[in-house]
Amino acid sequence: MHTQFQKIGSSKGKRRVCLWNKKLSEAGFPIGQPIHIEVCWGAVWILPDSDGKRKVSRVMNHGNELPVIDLKETKSLDLSCLGEIGGRVEVTISDGRIIIKK
Repeated sequence: MHTQFQKIGSSKGKRRVCLWNKKLSEAGFPIGQPIHIEVCWGAVWILPDSDGKRKVSRVMNHGNELPVIDLKETKSLDLSCLGEIGGRVEVTISDGRIIIKK
């Protein structure tokens, strides 16, 4: 299990949380993995889901390919439970799930 704290960014005035590091692959979220994102109990849960509409993307960082999950607030994804832009969230990455909470 890995826990990190991260700042809530913004994209076009909406909340944005972008996760990218090697820990994602180790926890079962490799590049291309379909995922399901759900907001419940005041947190954002990300789970692997073979029928998921979203997938783990990739980014190149100093020649290394890393998995990335970029969460942008939309009509279908309400990130208000995490707080305001500029606030901090706790991200817990463990086998088969990622939990983001205030």
